[in-house]
Amino acid sequence: MKYDWTKYKDKILKLKEIFSSRNEGTDVEVDVITPEDPDFDPKMEMPYVRVRYYVDDHYHERKIELFEHYLKQDLQELVNQIEFFIQEFEGEIESSEYGGG
Repeated sequence: MKYDWTKYKDKILKLKEIFSSRNEGTDVEVDVITPEDPDFDPKMEMPYVRVRYYVDDHYHERKIELFEHYLKQDLQELVNQIEFFIQEFEGEIESSEYGGG
């Protein structure tokens, strides 16, 4: 369901700042993408967090939609929630890439 994401724009911009600073020196790239961004996926209906886990010469990608009920949370709660989803995704990739599963 679509909603007016622009009323959460300040919070989303803060998320962009928080996660862009965490990308350095890791195999995981996290970007907060809004409909205003040039690389926004037109199939998505709302802002999302794009997580890319790089393995050798390829990457696995997951998009975490920023539903309105997430954006209503306190900023730190939202960051914690997104980090949980990222850790879950990392675990899935590590298990499938390195665990033989």
